[in-house]
Amino acid sequence: MVRFLLVVLLLAGAAIPPAWAQSSSDPMVEGILAFREGRHSEAVQAFQRAVEQDDTNAEAHFLLARIYFETDLKDVKRAGRELDKALEIEPENVKYLTARMQQLGEDSSFFLTDKVREAQRRDLARDILKLDSTNAFAHEELGSSYIRDFWRYRNALMYPTVQFNEYAYRARRELDPIAGALVDEIRQMQRIEAELQNLDELPPVAGMEQLSALPSLNPESVFMADEFDVETLANQGIPVVDFSGRAQQAYDRAVFHLFKALDADPRNRRVYDRLMEIYALKGEWQDALDMLQQMYVYFPEDPELWTYLGLAHHRFGNLDAAAKAFESSFESMDDGTRRAFDNIEFLMPEDEKRRYREDPTGYAARYWTSKDPRYLTPYNERKLEHYSRLTYADLLYGSEEMDLRGWDTERGSILVRYGVPQGDVVIIPKSTSGVQRGAPGQNGVDQNDPTQPGTRLVLQVAQRGTDFDLGDEANTFNIWDYGDFKFVFEDPFRNGEYRMFSPSAADLSQGAVPWVNDYTIKAAETIRRTPDRYDYEAPGRQIELPYLVSAFRGSAGSADLVVNYGIPILEFGNQGDMINVTANAGTFVISEDRDILAERRRTIYGLRTDQIVQFEEANLWIDSETVTVPPGKVDVSVEFETTSGGTVAVQRREVDIPNFDTDRLSVSDIMLAYRAEETEDGRPLVGSDVVRNGFSITPAPWSVFGRTNPIYLYFEVYNLDVSGDGRANYEVTAKLEPKDRGSGVGRLVRGVFGGGDRGVSVSLPTSIASTTDGQYLILDASNQETGLYTLTLTVTDRKTGQEVTRQRELFLE
Repeated sequence: MVRFLLVVLLLAGAAIPPAWAQSSSDPMVEGILAFREGRHSEAVQAFQRAVEQDDTNAEAHFLLARIYFETDLKDVKRAGRELDKALEIEPENVKYLTARMQQLGEDSSFFLTDKVREAQRRDLARDILKLDSTNAFAHEELGSSYIRDFWRYRNALMYPTVQFNEYAYRARRELDPIAGALVDEIRQMQRIEAELQNLDELPPVAGMEQLSALPSLNPESVFMADEFDVETLANQGIPVVDFSGRAQQAYDRAVFHLFKALDADPRNRRVYDRLMEIYALKGEWQDALDMLQQMYVYFPEDPELWTYLGLAHHRFGNLDAAAKAFESSFESMDDGTRRAFDNIEFLMPEDEKRRYREDPTGYAARYWTSKDPRYLTPYNERKLEHYSRLTYADLLYGSEEMDLRGWDTERGSILVRYGVPQGDVVIIPKSTSGVQRGAPGQNGVDQNDPTQPGTRLVLQVAQRGTDFDLGDEANTFNIWDYGDFKFVFEDPFRNGEYRMFSPSAADLSQGAVPWVNDYTIKAAETIRRTPDRYDYEAPGRQIELPYLVSAFRGSAGSADLVVNYGIPILEFGNQGDMINVTANAGTFVISEDRDILAERRRTIYGLRTDQIVQFEEANLWIDSETVTVPPGKVDVSVEFETTSGGTVAVQRREVDIPNFDTDRLSVSDIMLAYRAEETEDGRPLVGSDVVRNGFSITPAPWSVFGRTNPIYLYFEVYNLDVSGDGRANYEVTAKLEPKDRGSGVGRLVRGVFGGGDRGVSVSLPTSIASTTDGQYLILDASNQETGLYTLTLTVTDRKTGQEVTRQRELFLE
């Protein structure tokens, strides 16, 4: 493959020497002018005349080589012959040696040829540097060469003595479930046959003995289906050769030579790409940012500079800078690349793709809203992760030679879907195959030999062949492990162009079971089941943020959603009236259609200590927000962060908001509280209190109460019947019962032998001149045991007989 172009040589190498310029009839002058003007056939004729006049004219041979290599007259073999002649005349000409290095960068159709050429280019680069220690082309070639080495060895393992054995049967059904299913089917067929023939015993199933007793194995022999299970191989004690030391050496040399290339030519755009590639592979993001500062000096408007900056800042944790960098890249990004950054269809389940196609812009906006893990920040962390994955995939897996963007390759598309894998291992080939077809049984019988008895049922798991196979010897495997699923890629030509591994046609024809190690099939199923994955980890110290959501009837068919939350506080005894901390808090409500229905953001300057409720194991600073939203299922997100970013809390849950706009009796959610008092002026008695119907209420977002403390519960009743005398008569009952986690037998025993009357309840008859009422009750649970309880509120309209209930869970400590 072509590693760099000789554009510089075209311009610099074709300068007309003063001696030639004296005569316009000089063939060298004619040839150079024709070359410059694109008259390549005339240039060839001129340079050939020059060679005829003087066969030792190395420059004429060199220019002919360039025409045959770079122009529409391309003939690689003729170019090679002409360059050979130039080097015979001037064997230490750096320009000619550089051109030879260029020619050796051409792709071949055979991987061994590419390997030989790769070694030759490396040797040439070293020879060039002996003649010119500052040669940018040679340093770039060596830098690129060592990057290839780093790719090979950075996470590479070799199993020098392992043998993969193929058995007629697998013993473990979880790895070959079909094998087990077939045995079950055979058993069932034999049962039917036995019943028909009135046989007392079933004949043995061929191969069943292999399920119950495995043949004796070489300790360095493993099942073919375990070929890509690194953990299993390690647990079996298979000897492993680790190449991490070699990888570090390759990394250091690559960086050294690439910076030497930049010292010689800081405008060499490709070198910045190579440096970004190896920094990304190694995860050296600070070094990448330092390098990109230099790139900015020479290529300030290059869109890839800004995507590189976005990736580096994102991986380094500078999300605000990453967001700005990606936005800057979009200003100069070409339309095709921008479409790739905007397209999210491949991330969606099949049932959502139709709606996306109908309105890509609107649906994408709602999609990213629903995926945003933190609404409090000015950027969408999930979208930044997507942009970073696209940049990373294109940087590592894109191919200019094949005109293929990284996200369109198999590895790149998997990376964009699922991110960087938890485990990334390369298994490189050893010198000999070591694969055995079958293994001797306990009696020395080859289980795969059809001439032997007892081999009627054959279910081979995989096949590699017994003889030396050059393709198998060259093949390299890259295993990506995501925990609950993995992908295996192969590089059969050792050229870095990986593809999803699938058994060959020869393997399948000889009985290989494709579902065991066919990752083309496995990948399709994984993608169908899990189109994408993103696990957000907030920066700084993460804390739990308990919160309670209570829905009440609002105006015009809407609901008032009261969100009470608590911030854990360690110590505050010497803080006085205020804890000196500045923080941001936000409450967000998102609809099922992924629209933000309501949001509340505010900056908190100091935490008032009178809003702190103390418990045995923690203290909570309590606050509340009230938003108005329509009924239905919503997601409620509560977020808190100190302005320094040192402490972060994010909690999100689904809430089903009742529709209170009906004619029937209804009741609000139960708002658990630590205190409820009347307020004459409608103002909260404490800053964190919620005011409803003349009551100032201190909510209990944690739903935890001390046994000796009263339990307050506030609720509202709607649509009471006031017919007749204009007054409503209803009764409310609150019952607190232990949440029974025992079995039905345990509950029966407690009912027979005592303990069935645990809990506490209170009833209150009420008469009011209104269809709506708001009340609070107080429960005394001081005689109850600690533990989890269920609070049930029942409201009965005495005039209509209608009854409604609500429940909450709470904990007594």
